[in-house]
This record gives sequence, structure tokens and C-alpha cells, in this order.
Amino acid sequence: SIVLFVTCFACSRDDIMVYSGDSRAIYFEKFYMNAIAPGTEGADSTLTSFFFYPDGTQYIYADLVVNLSGKVPTSDVHFGLKVIPEGTTANTDEYFLEDEYTFHAQAVTEDQLELKDTIQVKLIYNERLDDMPEGVRLELELVPSEGLELGQVERRRAIVIVTSQPVRPDWWVEGGEVEEGLLGPYSVKKYKLFLNNADIHSEMSLELLENHPDEARKLALKFKEWLGKQDIETITDEDGSIISVKI
Repeated sequence: SIVLFVTCFACSRDDIMVYSGDSRAIYFEKFYMNAIAPGTEGADSTLTSFFFYPDGTQYIYADLVVNLSGKVPTSDVHFGLKVIPEGTTANTDEYFLEDEYTFHAQAVTEDQLELKDTIQVKLIYNERLDDMPEGVRLELELVPSEGLELGQVERRRAIVIVTSQPVRPDWWVEGGEVEEGLLGPYSVKKYKLFLNNADIHSEMSLELLENHPDEARKLALKFKEWLGKQDIETITDEDGSIISVKI
């Protein structure tokens, strides 16, 4: 196995976050609370919404990026999650936690300071979300396993906000490739129509755009074909314009 010999001087994202020796530490990518001085990072949360999934969707997943520092594992590492009741407003039937989650073993480069993996937390639809503009909150904390420690205090927990209100996806940014070459300008109605009639499995993502651009193009073309078969009333946007795509 490989050991990364790096010194950790402070608990700031700008500083080196890999420990020396045989220990391993796990922590979330996002800070759930403001960083302790001298760090400057602000608290962040993961927002996910049922609004943009096909009608009738009963559950979705929140993606949480987990970091691991220290001795590089040669096999998968397992850990758990637990709910922090005082920071949670979601009901127990509105989420599901696995008995354990996996941080997958992976190759590293010589200059790599920390490993990253993504886990998914299942979120279950409840009609009450439709009457809650701010959604509900789920606060989670990492539970280490044998040979695994908890890392930076400000990143031991994750805040997930679940709503049924519209949330713009991170892959459809203004001036980005989706706007300029695929789907055109973003709107709430356009995205809803795209999901219900083209991307019915919610496949479009940053990963798809980067690693499988041909598949992203197919989804945009499928949507273009659907738009071409509709009456004007169906594809008129909120501002009165006709919904169209760039591809």
C-alpha cells in the first residue's frame, strides 16, 4: 500500500488535508458549519427537489461527496451514517439510510492530497412537501468503522434540504455548453418538460456531459423531436415565448 507523508497545518480547505502515518480519516467535501479560524469556508448544504423529476416519482437520491485522507486503502472502506435529530425536520418515512456505505478503493497520483467518492442517500416523497416552500432538512453525521477516524470537525456532518420546489440543476449554467449548444436558455417549464418527455431517467449530469457527451446530445435531440410534435400551447413558456433548443 501507499502512504502519503504530508503534514496538516490547519483546518482550512486551502491547507493540506492529508495526514501522515497509518491513520485514515473520513469527512464530507462540504462544510456543514462555518470553518473554525483560520479557515474561511462557509457552511453549505445539498439541495435536492422532486419538482424536476417525472410526475409520480416516489424517491430520489442526494449525492454526497466524501473525502478520505491518510493511508491509502487497498480495498473498499465501509462506514455508516446517523441522523442528528435536533438538526432534522424530515420525518423518518421521508428518507432511508443503508446499514453501511462504501468508499471505494482507487488509484492515486503522486501529487494527490485526498481521495474522493460519492455516496447516495435515498429521499422519499411526501405530499406535505408541496405545502412547504422551504422543504425539510436532514442532518447526517458520519459513523467511522474500525481503522477509520472522523476528520475535520466542520465536515463530519452533511445537511440535505429536500423540497418539491424548482431548483436549477448545476449542469445547466448560464453561458455553459448546455445553454449554448444543447438545450438553450434555462426555464422552469422547459426543464420540467425535458425531464417528463426526454430525460425520463434523470440521466443528464455533469458526469454525463464530460464522459459521455454523445448520450447528452441524444437526450437533447430526443427533446427537440418531442417539441416539434407539440401544439404551440403546450410549449409556450411562462414569459409567452415558444420553448426551443439550440441543438
